[in-house]
Amino acid sequence: MKKIALIFLGCPKNQVDCEKILYSLLKNNYRLTNDLAESEIAILTTCAFIKKGIKECENWLKKLTKLKEKGKLEKIILFGCLIEREGERLLAKYPEVDHFVGLAGLAKIPQIIKSHQRFYWQEEKEVLIKTLPRIISPPFAYLKIADGCQNFCAYCLIPKIRGNYQSRKLEEIVKEAKELVNLGIKELILVAQDTTLYGIDLYQKPSLSLLLKELVKIDNLRWLRILYTHPAHYDDELLTIIKEEEKIVKYLDIPIQHASNKILKLMNRPYTQKDLIKLLKKLRKIPQLVLRTTVMVGFPFEEERDFLELLAFIKDWQFEYLGCFLYSREENTVASRLAGQIKEEIKKERYHRLMACQQKITFNFLDSLKDKETVILVEKPNSGRAYFQAPEIDGKILFKKAEVNIGDFLLCQINQRKGYNLLAKIINKKIVD
Repeated sequence: MKKIALIFLGCPKNQVDCEKILYSLLKNNYRLTNDLAESEIAILTTCAFIKKGIKECENWLKKLTKLKEKGKLEKIILFGCLIEREGERLLAKYPEVDHFVGLAGLAKIPQIIKSHQRFYWQEEKEVLIKTLPRIISPPFAYLKIADGCQNFCAYCLIPKIRGNYQSRKLEEIVKEAKELVNLGIKELILVAQDTTLYGIDLYQKPSLSLLLKELVKIDNLRWLRILYTHPAHYDDELLTIIKEEEKIVKYLDIPIQHASNKILKLMNRPYTQKDLIKLLKKLRKIPQLVLRTTVMVGFPFEEERDFLELLAFIKDWQFEYLGCFLYSREENTVASRLAGQIKEEIKKERYHRLMACQQKITFNFLDSLKDKETVILVEKPNSGRAYFQAPEIDGKILFKKAEVNIGDFLLCQINQRKGYNLLAKIINKKIVD
């Protein structure tokens, strides 16, 4: 059968979709390769959240087109969010692409490749929350608990692209989680557009705590991590289980977006700075909790005083990790129609000021760990992660190459910081119970 290369772009939610595509290709006897030079078919999974993601897709498409023109590729398939955003306009824009497949075609790509159907799209996207086999790489795996969004932030196209919020059935999530652990997964990472809204459509209220209570019962699951939480959707029951349950790592990802009440209101974020402070005070009472957040600079009408208010908030609350986006004016969003758009040079200047401040905070946190002992999950013979590090975004812990297995838990002592990574020595090579 044909050799296929899949190029993954986007977030962990997209990664889960790609893992399902890979399995369906293998099941249909396609051969997978990471080498474009030897592939006959290329599938480009697309991100269309902001213009920067679309630009990355376009750059990859140029590379693939050149390979096709040289006779080294037979087919190019575009899959995912870009098709949802742009629709049939893509047909004329990219004549070199053989198939455009929307999100609803997730499980049908092997059949579409063999067909003459150039554009596949359906409004119904229930397939995104169906339990489908995946290709995974231990020791960790993302576990998608919902898809779509109903928060309708003024700057965001996700509800338009991925549809309304859909929670997966609790029983199906737990079943998949058990199967992943049986395959050697030691850390499950919960993802969705808003994990804290889980169950709103099933139980008429956010019910992430209900799901967590079932997941922590799984034998041999060591770590359970929660990403993409929403500040407005925490409740005391959720805070209690996060604090008390040992399997839930004391690390939370809470994108606050801003701290100015004026900007939060314009963004259609349903909370105030006072609400954020109330939540953060509760969270900081959880021993050893590490917080990651995401903020945006340059939103329409953001004045210098609004930015300084955000900067002061970041200094006050000392988030261990922080990511920052420059506001991107996206067509068909509420924010795109606002006056008061900010010049790019001002956005960039504010971005650099904020990130210079955050770098000091993160480095101070990492420096404070010197000489401390921590358990790490081995990902390579010379590196792993501690509970305070999410994969792919927070750095690693590096140690001398040793006879260890992927998925082992080791006890290490941290020696020093190296950039955003930490250097450590192994104290105990045995699995730490």
